[in-house]
Amino acid sequence: MSHTERTEIAVIGAGAVGIACALWLRQRGYDVTVLEREGIASGASFGNASTFAVHGSTPIARPDIWSNAPQLLFSPDSPFVINWSRLPRLTPWLIRFLGQCNKKRFLKNSGTLAQLLGDTYGGYAPLLEETPDAQTLINRRGCLYSFRQAANLRAAHGDIELRDKMGIHQQRLNEAEVAELEPAMEGHTKGGILFTDSSHLDDPEAFIRALSAPLRAEGRVHIASVTSIKPTGQGLSIGHSDGQTLLADKVVVASGAWSATLARQVGDRIPLDTERGYHIEFDLDNVPVSRPTCPVENAFYMTPLQGRLRAAGTVELGSIRDPANPKRLRYIEQHVRHILNLNSEPARTWLGFRPSLPDSLPVIGPSPREPRLIYAFGHQHLGLTLAGATGRLVADCLAGQQPDWLKHCSAGRF
Repeated sequence: MSHTERTEIAVIGAGAVGIACALWLRQRGYDVTVLEREGIASGASFGNASTFAVHGSTPIARPDIWSNAPQLLFSPDSPFVINWSRLPRLTPWLIRFLGQCNKKRFLKNSGTLAQLLGDTYGGYAPLLEETPDAQTLINRRGCLYSFRQAANLRAAHGDIELRDKMGIHQQRLNEAEVAELEPAMEGHTKGGILFTDSSHLDDPEAFIRALSAPLRAEGRVHIASVTSIKPTGQGLSIGHSDGQTLLADKVVVASGAWSATLARQVGDRIPLDTERGYHIEFDLDNVPVSRPTCPVENAFYMTPLQGRLRAAGTVELGSIRDPANPKRLRYIEQHVRHILNLNSEPARTWLGFRPSLPDSLPVIGPSPREPRLIYAFGHQHLGLTLAGATGRLVADCLAGQQPDWLKHCSAGRF
């Protein structure tokens, strides 16, 4: 780009959400420029569980957090950890999070997530029509939750009933049915749930790159580290670390964990924090599971990718600046090895940052202070799943046609 250029709409971020937003806006006829500091699918969109989790309607902020807190926080085998040295900085977020852990807010937030999830495939459909290479990477085999302890399966009855009421398709499976579906789980399960409408990708990075092909072919994606957003009478001025400037009529912020920093520049203080997410990959000729399989007590997914198995998940609250926690990687590795009887050494590991709000809902819609700025971030574990639906909603917001229920995802709710 030259020293100063102009575009109709700038999208900041080229993860799954940013690319989907840009594609939807392009299809609506807007002139779009995508700005990305590293590369397409370089953050959480690269390292996720590679799953369209259309079943993911139950927030992490839930009433039973209170009774499970001692085990979650202090058990050496917990899938949830806090870097206690970061507690002073994390405390305001945690207080808001705990304020959401009651039945009323849990049900309200679940309903909003279900509303978003209902457009998972519909949100992607028009984008995939133009990118058949991306379409071929989708495997529609469902997603399996497996319970090691029968008591935990019984305890999940409330969530199962709630998903039934929300119209989420799920099949209850006994021990033998889980083992028949995924033989590698034999001896490690007392039953499970198959989410028949969920699916997974052979490679999430390849999927997003394939999806972005029309944008790349038209030269709409630029590598640029955004340093500032300033409202002016002519539009929003976007500053880059190299000193260049882009002037845009409207700006969509879809930069994941880094979005709150940009929002503060127009006066919006959004309580966004990050869950540090990990994955381990094993290169295997024969991957032992055929669909995303989650041993629920361990809170990670084992997903078959092209020529490899990815085990991704757990929750760690800390800082973006902290190095990877080897205990988290060992936790995943030890449990995967035990469950699947793997002898191979991990081929690679990864640490990324999931943008998370206290109520487990994303921020989608215009800034309360600057209507030319549209937010699309904070999807936590559902960024890949909800990218297409979010792109449609962002395009609707720019047209003044957003649904009334989207107010539950407004930045103004804080």
